[in-house]
Amino acid sequence: MPWNALHTSDRLLLSHKLHYRDLRRFLDQLQWSLEHASGSVRLYAELLKLTPGDEEAFELERLLQQEVKHYALMEELYLELKGSEPDVYPAVPRFTTYREGLQEAVRMEREAIRQYRDTYLLTPSPRIRDVFFLAMSDGVDQLATLFLLTQQI
Repeated sequence: MPWNALHTSDRLLLSHKLHYRDLRRFLDQLQWSLEHASGSVRLYAELLKLTPGDEEAFELERLLQQEVKHYALMEELYLELKGSEPDVYPAVPRFTTYREGLQEAVRMEREAIRQYRDTYLLTPSPRIRDVFFLAMSDGVDQLATLFLLTQQI
């Protein structure tokens, strides 16, 4: 959607609140980030049902809460920038075993880290950069945790 395809009210709202390098790409990546965080919440909730022990459950609950926090921050940003609730269509987790779930989570986190990095680089806005830097750095922690959980199987 090119800049001129936005409604006048959207252009005015965004032009005052967001310094951007590529507005369309930024909004697409914000939408992707919301869907990813929502999908990760679903994935970790399903994975929690398959955990073999309390230590694993504790770690997965921590990862789940991080994703809930990321979603809330990104939703707040979306509301501020667009003035409406986002329409989110998260992927449905597709795994049957704990190991498969961990592997899916690793794949999703690797993809998210790259997307969050790219989104972080799209704007000089400190507030937006903070949201995506937090998600990116938490993603690295999540990835390390998932690798450790995979080693315990």
